[in-house]
Amino acid sequence: MNISFAKPFRKLLNEKGNDVVSSATLLSVIKISDKSQLSESFLDYDTDMDYFIEEDIPLILLIFLKPSESPAKHVFCTVRSWSEEKELFYLNNIGNDFNIIIENR
Repeated sequence: MNISFAKPFRKLLNEKGNDVVSSATLLSVIKISDKSQLSESFLDYDTDMDYFIEEDIPLILLIFLKPSESPAKHVFCTVRSWSEEKELFYLNNIGNDFNIIIENR
């Protein structure tokens, strides 16, 4: 399975900070009614202050575990537009690895 990103967001960097991780394990899926439930700090983190999330649409928050050579746990979150189909897909794939795809590479 793949998950695509428009650019190499900082949240996708490996523990050394020198490259995007190639995969991550989906840990959780949370439905959010709309963007107003997310803080500005979270939106800045999620988008690197360089990507627009639409207003007044349902969203899903995906939480991933990045691979790590150290015993520390490294997670990242990403917000996606919600659809019932997407939510069921991600819920059915909790615990599975996703390949990280950067569209502009």
